[in-house]
Amino acid sequence: MLTLVPGMRPRNLMVITMLALCHLFVGGQTLTNVAPPVPQIASIESAPGAGQPLAAVPAAQLPDDPGQEMLPVAEPEPMPPSGVPVHWEARSQSRVGDAWTLDGEVVVYYRDYVLRADRVVYHQSTSELEAEGHLQVAGGPNDVYVEASHGDMRIDMHTARFYDVHGSLGVRRAGRVAVYSTANPFLFSGRVLLQTGEGSYRVVDGSITNCRLPRPDWQLISRSIKMVNGTASTSNSVFKFLGLPIFYLPYLRHPLDETGRESGLLVPVLSNSSIKGTILGEQVYIVLNRSMDMVVGAEYYSKRGFAPNGDFRYKGPGLDHLAVRWNALLDRGVEQSDVAPVAAPAGQLPSAAGMTLVNQGGVDILAEGRKDLTPETRLAGNVEFLSSFLYRLVFNDNYALAVSSEVQSDVSLTHQHRGFIPSAAVSRFQTFASSASGDEARILHLPALRFDMLDRPIGASPLYLGMGSSVAFLGRSEPKFHARNVGRVDFYPHIALPLSAGGWSLLAEGAVRETLYSGSQIPDLLGVNNGTPTISHDPIVRSAFEASVDVRAPAVERDFSLGRWNRELRHVIEPEISYRYVGGIGSQARNVLLIDTTDIATNTNEAGFSLTQRLYSRPTVQKPCVADDPAGPECPAKPREWASWQIAQMLFIDPNFGGALIPGRRNVFDSTLDMSGIAFLTAPRNLAPVTSRLRFEAIDNLRIEWDLDYDPKAGRLGSDNIFAGYSFGRTTFGLGHALLNAIDESGSAASIIQSQQFQPFLSFGKPAGGGFNLAANGGYDFVHGSLQYAGVQAIYNWNCCGLSFGYRRFQLGSVRDETQYLYSFTLANFGSVGDIRRSNSVFRDPSLPPAY
Repeated sequence: MLTLVPGMRPRNLMVITMLALCHLFVGGQTLTNVAPPVPQIASIESAPGAGQPLAAVPAAQLPDDPGQEMLPVAEPEPMPPSGVPVHWEARSQSRVGDAWTLDGEVVVYYRDYVLRADRVVYHQSTSELEAEGHLQVAGGPNDVYVEASHGDMRIDMHTARFYDVHGSLGVRRAGRVAVYSTANPFLFSGRVLLQTGEGSYRVVDGSITNCRLPRPDWQLISRSIKMVNGTASTSNSVFKFLGLPIFYLPYLRHPLDETGRESGLLVPVLSNSSIKGTILGEQVYIVLNRSMDMVVGAEYYSKRGFAPNGDFRYKGPGLDHLAVRWNALLDRGVEQSDVAPVAAPAGQLPSAAGMTLVNQGGVDILAEGRKDLTPETRLAGNVEFLSSFLYRLVFNDNYALAVSSEVQSDVSLTHQHRGFIPSAAVSRFQTFASSASGDEARILHLPALRFDMLDRPIGASPLYLGMGSSVAFLGRSEPKFHARNVGRVDFYPHIALPLSAGGWSLLAEGAVRETLYSGSQIPDLLGVNNGTPTISHDPIVRSAFEASVDVRAPAVERDFSLGRWNRELRHVIEPEISYRYVGGIGSQARNVLLIDTTDIATNTNEAGFSLTQRLYSRPTVQKPCVADDPAGPECPAKPREWASWQIAQMLFIDPNFGGALIPGRRNVFDSTLDMSGIAFLTAPRNLAPVTSRLRFEAIDNLRIEWDLDYDPKAGRLGSDNIFAGYSFGRTTFGLGHALLNAIDESGSAASIIQSQQFQPFLSFGKPAGGGFNLAANGGYDFVHGSLQYAGVQAIYNWNCCGLSFGYRRFQLGSVRDETQYLYSFTLANFGSVGDIRRSNSVFRDPSLPPAY
């Protein structure tokens, strides 16, 4: 209702009323439905006046409202496809319908992929994306990286097309830095790259390589290359090296990463040896499943015959594994002289010696594995079968294995629970005295059952109780001596009392031991049987009681300041004395069959001392915990042991060991093994050899170890071993010197066996290091005055390929006189052409401990 104000003119009233009615009101447009309106088709029935409400009339037929032209039309944003979260960054962006146009340094993030381009058009409803200008795509489970001129993608279906492309698999990029997530990344280039699914690609008119682009050392060129499920496959391809086509490949399958495996033929082996002749070999690689694979092959020696070989590998959960390796030679034989040439009368030529065809072939099988049945129970073993030591000596490519005269096999089942350890084992030990057939000794445990108990407190007392016990079925055989089916029961409980006060520590122990044997031996004291004992079927019971005391005095220390070198030096002296008594066995020890270390127990009454000196060094200037942050907190300087020197000797109060010692023979007792592994006991004596153990590491990267045993009674060194090495930069060189004067036994008389060898080594770089790498080593025998072994190997590695040449020389007496010239050409992630393997490489195996 309009009310007139007194005094207001009618003219003013009219103007105010018209302004109020025609004024523009600004307000938000109201949405009644979050979904976009459904388009409707205009029809006669839906026209106004046809019985339809006004709200049902299409928007196009509504009267125009001039006031609405200035307002934006509010349209709800469509929901993105489920499961594909996408967000982006760009300098500018615009939208028309569901299509977004992004310009300028565009970065799109979707799943674990990152896309970069100059311009991107993204259709939000269909997840289609079109990109152009410096297109880059990186990420995904395979660490894919693609660079292209332009391309289009369907994000939700993992399909794409890229043009003028080059890229990689297994390379992670951080800006301009490439981080290789696999040991051998896979690189490709092509006219078009098609993605048909996640992890599935096809390169059209392209190439693949493991070398850095744009000038790779080698390439594989093909019209079509498929990359599916971690494998690249192609047909009718050409291999190019340094830009030159080398050979044609009708078909090829190749894993894309280091974990990928494909069954097929390996690279053939072509080599030469002075004793094997020309060597031609081939192997087949078979993938059994994701946890097992094997290699089966053979080599042909032109001078000797066929040599089958292979290996099997299994890797299970945790520490479960099994590896089996086998080598053999079907030797056709080599002619050797069997008699000396007959002297001819004057004026005539000597007659030729008789020749015999000697078969030096054999079989060598090695298996090693472990199976954890429960967290406390495991089955483990190391089994080797060698049919002939002569075969190993002549044909093994590894020098250390070729001269090893021992073959040991052990399989054990062990359960450990709360300090109780029951176990069962079977073992076979074989040692060869010479290359002659049958000149060997064998020791069998078939089987051995043990029950051990770790030391544990006895109630609330300071005493500890432990026990070792076993039941074994034994056998030993050697030339002219055979002890079979020998039973042994051993029971060995012991008690210990550890005490400490005022820096002193004392350990007192007492034990009883009862051992029952189903058989025994009668020693040949007069040498009637050339020193070989006689087997007796009479059982024997060995009883013993033991007592020992070990006393360690407080360590004596003194510190010195080395101001010139900003270091503190601490000198520590650690004295120790011990006493041990064993009684009850007496001369009965001579009648015990010697199988293992359980059987060499004897009476003893001995005392010993040990004096150890150590030098520790610690910097006086503390350094920051983080090297790149000088202002950060300082970490306390850690001490380092510069050197240690231990001298020890034993006094035998009972020089006859209760009557167990046999004069003029080599005697090995439990007491002597505690001091030295070198046999020295041939007569009653009171003083054992003096042992010296020196370690020196005062200079960075320099390590020296000097072990010496001196026998004061014989006035000679029992052993003198020195190992030293020094590293600087990529270079490591060192030497090893070993001297041995040990007691041997020939017949019924003890004798001295001598050995003195010198083994230098040098390495520059590593086998897989870039550029030039070199390794050399050797072994010289001063006793025989001959070079036993020498080898040198040079490697030059480019970006993704390497060339290696080597020379090796074996001279092992009259059995092996061999010269080898080795070569190898390696392509990263493909394989090697040549005859250099891990077994005959001069470079040290990186899986072994350091050489010094």
